[in-house]
Amino acid sequence: MFIRSIHLENFRNYGRLDLDVGPSVNIFYGNNAQGKTNLVEGIYVASSIASHRTSKDQDLIRFGENEYKTSLDLTDDDGSNVQLSSCFYTEKSALSKNGRTGRMLIVDNAPADKISDYIGICNIVIFAPEDLNIVKNAPAYRRKFLNTLISKISPSYFNLLSNYSRLLAQKNALLKSIKNVENVSDAYNDQLDFWDFSLAELSAEIILKRFRFSKLISDIASRHHGSISGGKENLSIEYNTIFGVVGALETFLTKNSKYDDYMGKGLSEGDYGRIKGIISDLVLAKLKSVRNYDIDKHISSIGIHRDDIIIKLDDLEMKKFSSQGQQRTAALALKLSELEIIKMFVSSTPILILDDVFSELDKTRRMSLVSAMKDAQIFITCTDKNMIGEEIDIMEGADKAEFYRVDGGNITKEA
Repeated sequence: MFIRSIHLENFRNYGRLDLDVGPSVNIFYGNNAQGKTNLVEGIYVASSIASHRTSKDQDLIRFGENEYKTSLDLTDDDGSNVQLSSCFYTEKSALSKNGRTGRMLIVDNAPADKISDYIGICNIVIFAPEDLNIVKNAPAYRRKFLNTLISKISPSYFNLLSNYSRLLAQKNALLKSIKNVENVSDAYNDQLDFWDFSLAELSAEIILKRFRFSKLISDIASRHHGSISGGKENLSIEYNTIFGVVGALETFLTKNSKYDDYMGKGLSEGDYGRIKGIISDLVLAKLKSVRNYDIDKHISSIGIHRDDIIIKLDDLEMKKFSSQGQQRTAALALKLSELEIIKMFVSSTPILILDDVFSELDKTRRMSLVSAMKDAQIFITCTDKNMIGEEIDIMEGADKAEFYRVDGGNITKEA
């Protein structure tokens, strides 16, 4: 799949942009703060809905406006054309029918009923300076990395996350409502039983996917990291969730000789049901064991909303013990694993975005990144196109590279 044209309305510093792009390498250059990153962010939002830079959609709306729209005209691998359009509006927008913020997702001029009907149509992998957050910052960044990858491969996973967030919000609302209740009645406990049972069921499904993909990321990222570092250091990733759950899952897979099936073609319906039941029961027991604490503190103290992936270098947690250079190498290895895993599960090659990353990487890391790019449409942002000449020369399709100068939100294609 490749993008034929990009359309932005009231997005960041773009009032209106309609831009045709090439099917191979597209290079956007210019001084800082001119709109290069805003452009590729718009591409990413159009395909994935979420931004790689912010979790607040209102931050993406051009100053003084009440909605933004990002659209892509695409051609699939079979030659068919597809159009995607993602729009977010505030309560002040004429698009708001009920005085609330909202989102519209359009596929080929028809509304997408669910986000899962939209995600996964166009897969984009973005490499950006923000990738360092995956390694060095809070668990939320690592959960986002993991959730985004799984959603691209299995859009129904996004529905699981949405349902879990909805149920968790309802349980938390109940916990807050009994803040000043002196004696919690059976009625309150019955309601908490309902929420905990529902959360445990959803948690089991999410855990099964997160554990599997964490293992895949660990194996593939470790290989890429070894190649970049010359085998001097060992990168590994561990999925960290509710205490005891990973051990129970590993015991089941090992005892029943199902590990290879689980990581490969997947478990049979019967085996999946058995392990899901084991995990669900374990999660439910854990939730009930902290109920008094949760009532006292008015929070859900444990759950998959607190999951993490622990990134280690030579068995030391990188968040605590690593240099910035080591963090960059690990982040690059993680993103290369994302690219490879998507290729494993999705028939079409993902589109790649390199947002000002060459300036952050040394030659070895740059060449490792470029060598992974085959048969893909690529978008590159940089301040000086002459500084990445060597990398461009070894890219497939470099002879068809298109250059665009970005200046104050105006994009000019070179002849």
